[in-house]
Amino acid sequence: MAWTGRGRRGAAPAFTEARLHGQRGVSLMEALVVVSLIGLAVAVATANLVRVRETVDLRRLGRQIAADALHARIEAFTSCTNVGLVFAEEHGKWYYCPVEDRDHDGVSRRDFLSGVDRPIGPRVWVEFLSGGVRLGVPAGWQVPDPSGSGTLPPDDGLRIGLAAIMSFSPTAGATPCSVYFNDGRERMLAVRVAGGNGRIRLLEWQKGWLVWREVTATAR
Repeated sequence: MAWTGRGRRGAAPAFTEARLHGQRGVSLMEALVVVSLIGLAVAVATANLVRVRETVDLRRLGRQIAADALHARIEAFTSCTNVGLVFAEEHGKWYYCPVEDRDHDGVSRRDFLSGVDRPIGPRVWVEFLSGGVRLGVPAGWQVPDPSGSGTLPPDDGLRIGLAAIMSFSPTAGATPCSVYFNDGRERMLAVRVAGGNGRIRLLEWQKGWLVWREVTATAR
């Protein structure tokens, strides 16, 4: 006869079908809870990664434009001619292109389109630098003016004159201008060029901030 503990003989083990089902039910519930928690953690991590990627892309775009603007400024100084970044839209997509003044009257859109002022570099498409980033100031965002007065009106984000050219002169000066980008959610980036000394600054703002914050021109 089987021994069942404490000297009792003959009693069957108390492993009934109901008890077995109960144990299996608890194990299944625990597994479902674990799977649910893992799914929740993955969803939260994915959302955070998307936001981090958007922030990185936005800053990368700004740094690339700032670097190209600096190259245009150096080219203007070393070649003793006006050089500009011409912004243009084609089929609903924005790009910019470095252009050199060839007729000594400054870089102009008319001369660029007619071939008088010629590109000295390739077209750089905004969406290729940062997917999902939009050019402009969205309506209803209440974005403070980096100059310190009021808020920016909603527009296409190009504060570089009617010709939409970020222009640099041989004397290291520049046409004062700003270009604004947004991620469509909560962040904006601005590339600003001072008129006197041609200094190029990269600024960042997000909803809830009272002022813009400066971003380093190079990634660390």
